[in-house]
Amino acid sequence: MKPLVFMLLCCSFALYGQNQWSETDCTKAMKKLQQVEQKISSGYSLKEAEQLSADQRLLEKQLDQFCQKPVIASDPKKPKIKKTVKTKTAPDPLADIAKGPKLYVSSISVKAPYQGKKLQAWLEYYSEPKQCFGVRDSRQMVWCVEQRQQAKANFERQWQQKFALSPPE
Repeated sequence: MKPLVFMLLCCSFALYGQNQWSETDCTKAMKKLQQVEQKISSGYSLKEAEQLSADQRLLEKQLDQFCQKPVIASDPKKPKIKKTVKTKTAPDPLADIAKGPKLYVSSISVKAPYQGKKLQAWLEYYSEPKQCFGVRDSRQMVWCVEQRQQAKANFERQWQQKFALSPPE
């Protein structure tokens, strides 16, 4: 029992005593992370995907580990917490309008081309081609849309034939 407590105590001190980066290093890492995230959101090739993901995870881990209490440049031995200054915000001109009883109403409506049995039949009939997942090329998008429209037209034709041949319930 004593060795376990000792190890736990040592590990907690080791975590507490981790070196922290300087503010400038943390700022650089933050900017690099923003650049990586911007690249991810703007689009990337399949070759870049793995590297971008690895870079993002590494930067997030480093920021979490080494930038909790960045060292201020004036005294590198003594870590300090960066203080933020609260600024007064300008009064909102719409604040007076918003006063009064607060009533929030929300609704969700799902607009699907098919419903009920027809929707179930469509979902069983159509499966999107693999090359249509994550498409960024406009020619490929057009092809995918055309394939879906063609499949939809075929489905409609088959659905109409099915109900033309079957007696009404």
